[in-house]
Amino acid sequence: MNRFRRPDFRRRKAFTRFIYSFPIQLLVVMLKKNHLLLLYWVVLFGWVTESLSKRFGIPYLFLDPEYMGTVGFLSFFIMGFATGAFIMVFNISSYIINGFRFPFIATLSRPFLKYTINNFILPALFVLVYLGNLISFQLNNEYQGLWSIISEVTGFLIGMTLIFTVTLTYFFRTNKDIVLMFGMETSDADPNAPVAAHVDDEDDLLLTRKLFTKKKKPAQIKEWRVDTYLSTFRKVKLVRHTGHYTRDMVESVFRQNHLNAAIIEIIVFGMFILMGLFKEYSLFKIPAGASVMLTFSLLIMLSSAFRFWLKSWAGSAFILLILVVNFLSQYGIFYPENKAYGLDYTVKKSAYDMDAIRRSDDSLRVQADMAATIAQLEKWKEKAAVGGTKPKMIFVNCSGGGLRASIWAFRIMQLCDSLTDYRFTRSTQLISGASGGMIGAAYYRELFLRQRLGLLSDLQNKKYIDNIGKDLLNPVTFSISVSDLFLNVQKFREGNNRYSKDRAYAFENQLNENTGSVMVKRLQDYRKPESEAMIPMMVFAPTIVNDGRRLLISPQPISYLTTHRNDSNFNFKTTYDEVEFSDLFREQQAGNIRFSSVLRMNATFPYILPAVSLPSEPMIQVMDAGIRDNTGMKTSLRFLHTFRKWIEENTSGVIFVDIRDSHKERPIEEQPRKTFIENITTPLGNIYGNLLTIQDYNQDESYEYAKAWLTSPFDFIIFELPTKEQEISLSWHLTTRERRSVYNSVYLEQNQVAIARLLELMKPVREQPNKPLLTDVSTTDPK
Repeated sequence: MNRFRRPDFRRRKAFTRFIYSFPIQLLVVMLKKNHLLLLYWVVLFGWVTESLSKRFGIPYLFLDPEYMGTVGFLSFFIMGFATGAFIMVFNISSYIINGFRFPFIATLSRPFLKYTINNFILPALFVLVYLGNLISFQLNNEYQGLWSIISEVTGFLIGMTLIFTVTLTYFFRTNKDIVLMFGMETSDADPNAPVAAHVDDEDDLLLTRKLFTKKKKPAQIKEWRVDTYLSTFRKVKLVRHTGHYTRDMVESVFRQNHLNAAIIEIIVFGMFILMGLFKEYSLFKIPAGASVMLTFSLLIMLSSAFRFWLKSWAGSAFILLILVVNFLSQYGIFYPENKAYGLDYTVKKSAYDMDAIRRSDDSLRVQADMAATIAQLEKWKEKAAVGGTKPKMIFVNCSGGGLRASIWAFRIMQLCDSLTDYRFTRSTQLISGASGGMIGAAYYRELFLRQRLGLLSDLQNKKYIDNIGKDLLNPVTFSISVSDLFLNVQKFREGNNRYSKDRAYAFENQLNENTGSVMVKRLQDYRKPESEAMIPMMVFAPTIVNDGRRLLISPQPISYLTTHRNDSNFNFKTTYDEVEFSDLFREQQAGNIRFSSVLRMNATFPYILPAVSLPSEPMIQVMDAGIRDNTGMKTSLRFLHTFRKWIEENTSGVIFVDIRDSHKERPIEEQPRKTFIENITTPLGNIYGNLLTIQDYNQDESYEYAKAWLTSPFDFIIFELPTKEQEISLSWHLTTRERRSVYNSVYLEQNQVAIARLLELMKPVREQPNKPLLTDVSTTDPK
């Protein structure tokens, strides 16, 4: 009978030993007690599998890391090094937090190494998932060849192996086991000793666990049951009883090991801060994904250090620290306000109140500004007219949308000029919009100006669209990681002002570097070219966070866009919803503001870039223009209404060119039955998600009214980027596939129709009726 029961007994015993193996128990304790550590892994798994924050391009930081402008062996080597650092910090923190639950580990030789080997499940699973998604991403999104992918994977593995080797070598040289501290033999020293591994029946295993748990402190700390552990990755051993080791011996080993772990964490923290001091040098601008890994590592280090030094007071001390930092931050000690570079913050601040806003509504000044703009319109008419005919006046409205919007706006303007012999930009009077679209349009306008000045020969060169499509996210994320989240002490001086070198500074520097520094100018530098009608006007309209008003920024005096005419026959009190930047900050040298700061203020998406604080009392903070008007239609319609009489008499009509980074008409999606949590979050989520659609509804209504007060022909052309179908992320970093999708979207049917309609309205000089307008090069790399 025993002969038939023996196999079942052995299977049960093998299963029990597996369940109570050290790797499985470490995973269980992580799931049960270390939720904060587990959260880091959940977020990382979500990012590398593109199941979290894909819309904003966060996964690309890990799957397509860029270093010094390229993606390859070196960038993945750094990524592997940072990932290895995170894994080792995770192991150190886990060792500090959970080691006391498994006192047998202190009786082994090289206890931290044994702990690391057994704590392999989450790190190994992450590396496998990461490499699988990395290979798939590089094949399907970056179109990399086999050898390139092998090089990238090799770089990652070498970087990770290097940090493992360095860290473990440190612990080998500094950590002491039970032998070195007390001269006793380790429990895994003699394989021939009578240990539980040599006992075959379960009663002896129970006896082993009984001996193991005899010595306990009065606090009765629960020791987790462990039957087996990995001595190496190829060797499994049974846990021997540790009854002959006193509790003081075991805890002394842990304390000494924890101290060494805390020391290495402090050293790494110091190196992290040091790296932030040299963040401006290209050599130190590591890939954004690596920055995130290091940030997570640093956060884990801080929490584990608190636990080690403060024990049970760690949670209370951490909360107190957050409260102190939060209190001091209001005085600019830890987080100084971000400023617009070039503005003078040393002089008396401008008053920002209703009296100041009403005083700016001066009829004499408004008339003077209108007269100056009409003189500009006359010059525009001379340059835009063809063959003595009245020209069409074009208004370009560019939507926001990160890097995809920048490329799309540049691409459309470049294409329209190539098909009209540059009459498109010469006929454009005003460009308005938000975020990335305005950055792309501003870059194209600057190149157009350089061409007209004879400084540029070929505006159609592909290198320019490559420039505007270069990464902007990497330096921003790196700055957040190494300085903005912690202590940013770096400053730079301009005139009498000192500004912080934060992520906003990194964004502007990278933008200028990507575009060849052609936009390293002041706002006032564009006043003459605009007034001479050499280039279109640009009006930026970031949103004032304080009250929701729009701050209109232009090198030209534009008080007529902020004024309201009173009608004695209409008893209605209007609300001032626009403020002119140049007038409000006249004493602070508004014209001296860096043009890159104007672009940034207009594109300050929450959390990615900091809100900009302006020198007023009370202090004004501004953010993305898209909060109020994502396409710039409000500005264009206001300008059109102000000068409608001159436009009706001097033009053959108006064309509004709407360059959108998404479909205007969104499909109606099915709404499945919601969960309890979804019912709570849906109302707010839908309001935010439909914000731009609500703007479109209001703008369409304004266009309907415009037909009543404008007698000239009024045409509306839309160029749409179908992001839903093409899956182009809303980010400051795009993949090769995404850049190619943006570039080739002009060949979509709806955009071909828009191009044909634009050429018909403008009556281009060169007509080619027997040739297609464009040839589909959807399989061609835009580079």
